[in-house]
Amino acid sequence: MHLLNAQTGIIDGEAEAIDLGQSPADIIILSAADSELACLARAHDSLTTPPDLRLANIMTLGHNLSIDTYIERTASHAKLIIARVLGGKAYWNYGVNQLVSLAHSRNIKLVLLPGGADPDAELTALSTLSQTDCERIRQYLTSGGEENAVNLLILLQKLVSPPPDETGKSFTIAPSQSLPKAGPYNCNDNKNPIAAII
Repeated sequence: MHLLNAQTGIIDGEAEAIDLGQSPADIIILSAADSELACLARAHDSLTTPPDLRLANIMTLGHNLSIDTYIERTASHAKLIIARVLGGKAYWNYGVNQLVSLAHSRNIKLVLLPGGADPDAELTALSTLSQTDCERIRQYLTSGGEENAVNLLILLQKLVSPPPDETGKSFTIAPSQSLPKAGPYNCNDNKNPIAAII
């Protein structure tokens, strides 16, 4: 798995074009949350047979040239792309339009999701997977946690390369599990014991 290797260059004044330098993979996940990307990377590393995966921060693809380069070198070879678009389509309009065009021209599975917790009907409508699959993927990501990340990667691997005996069948993978919004945190270093609710 390849997480990120960025090279920057100044174009058009203050805007930066960035080449992530990622090699192609079957599955690409773009997200603005570094913690989410790190969790997915840990989940990937924990699997015995992990999917062919690339992860990148969507915020590094703010310049149109960055988007075009990433699509040409990496995304155009994928079987499935998930993009969590912070702020909705209007905030990454060029990127969304390019991914939609790519998905239709190359028959790539595309899931466009909001960066926040609430569904986004416009992004779902632009996705090429069913509303049910998009919602299932959204639930895994918004619920967070490594168990959800592992189950998400198993689901994605089956979506891009189902075993011959499971082609056309529904997949039996555990549904997303909600994590507590708060919990106890106990730090006891023998000198300064601290207990807090986080």
